[in-house]
Amino acid sequence: MASIIAYTEIQHAAITAPSRFALAEARRIADDLGATVYALLALGPTAPDELTALAGEMGTAGADRLLCCADEALQGPALDATHGPLLAAVTERLRPTLVLFSEGESGPELGPRLAERMGATFMPCSTLEILAATDLQLAQVVVRSGQADRGQERVVGLHEIGRPVVVALCAGTASLALGEPASEMEMLSYPI
Repeated sequence: MASIIAYTEIQHAAITAPSRFALAEARRIADDLGATVYALLALGPTAPDELTALAGEMGTAGADRLLCCADEALQGPALDATHGPLLAAVTERLRPTLVLFSEGESGPELGPRLAERMGATFMPCSTLEILAATDLQLAQVVVRSGQADRGQERVVGLHEIGRPVVVALCAGTASLALGEPASEMEMLSYPI
């Protein structure tokens, strides 16, 4: 089964609005195309009860499965030097077809470097649309840039390029409840 990874940012012990939107977009695409949504959470040391609350919130936001790494090395801003090794390990393991970031802080910093490591296409964009297809491998990903009114539109078929796509989504609005609260979270070791 195809997989989609949504990188999730946390502020003040809650999912940020842009990350909630990225999870909602991942859920929408997965529902249409039969893929699994993995929410990836990378943060500094966190109490177990906070992790449980975050797991429930990510499940409600649209995640099927939750991957979390809580390590001192991940404290602070999401930088390729600190978060890149974790992203590389997760994408090597899951081999996702699509990786979504929010355009805010993490997308421009982590997205292009992850795409390079994966041999993927990186697309900063404002909207993401999936045209009719039966599965994620055959889907057409339509990316409309922030200047779509000037006719700038790039259409990429995942099956045509034969490699994953990493997208940085500008924030939009997401429904508050797209999935079920989740309580199970797979804890990952920080790569050395």
